[in-house]
Amino acid sequence: MRARLFSLARRFFKLAYQPGLQGQTGYVGEFPNWEEAKAGLPGYSDPNIAQRVADGTTEVLSGRKVYERDSVTFETRQYAFPIATALLWASAARDALNVLDFGGGLGTTYFQNRPFLQAVPQVNWVIVEQQTFVEQGKHLFQDSQVSFCSDMREALATEIPDIVLFSSSLQYVERPYDLLEAVKASKVPMVVFDRTLFSGRLDDVLTRQYVSADIFSAVIPTWIFSESKFLNSMESDYTLVSKFPASCSTVENDRENRYLQESGYLFVLNGSQYDIALQAPIISENKQ
Repeated sequence: MRARLFSLARRFFKLAYQPGLQGQTGYVGEFPNWEEAKAGLPGYSDPNIAQRVADGTTEVLSGRKVYERDSVTFETRQYAFPIATALLWASAARDALNVLDFGGGLGTTYFQNRPFLQAVPQVNWVIVEQQTFVEQGKHLFQDSQVSFCSDMREALATEIPDIVLFSSSLQYVERPYDLLEAVKASKVPMVVFDRTLFSGRLDDVLTRQYVSADIFSAVIPTWIFSESKFLNSMESDYTLVSKFPASCSTVENDRENRYLQESGYLFVLNGSQYDIALQAPIISENKQ
């Protein structure tokens, strides 16, 4: 499976290694392949991580916190308005919304956008996650709009969603372009990326992310995508509607002095109703 979102607000990431700290955090090194980037490292599959995220989610479900991201709970929401806009746009055609949230943890983006989702009569939110998260999710979200599965292709085969979300998740997958090809083959009408790492290089770069112990201790293989390669892949089947700044960023934690950006993108399927709406001419009102 894959690791998922680890990108957090700056205040939760200590900067460069200094004597006296438990260890370095941030993006370190470059590696020729996934096996070398992953070798011998504590990964995201540790059940203790899923339990820590579940503890935070329990706080949200009880009403004591409003949402959780990577085990850190928040008393106020940090909205990502481009995502909220996309969700509402995707729901407008039929007053319903079917979301496939890849790497969505235990409902981070769902809870973040729940005030907007209340305007949608019917919501079906499917989270694709590692099995440890799926087990926690099924326990916590009984009789809920939120459901869980561990296989992206299985979820796409069950029902084509209105929108697929990749929120700080695609860069933690061993073969990210295989997932994008599966999405394109399913002709999902809208795809949104947020908090995804890019550089201006012609090729993708594989690095490691050292996660602060304040969140949970882990070292994760991480792709820094070539923006040009990524766009060429998506724009074979999709129209780029908008590129937007990531809702929060950790690029200042790069230890290799690389020029990185953490960005979001909204794509719509070529020929879809959304694409047609974008191409429609503007008709001015008749002058009196």
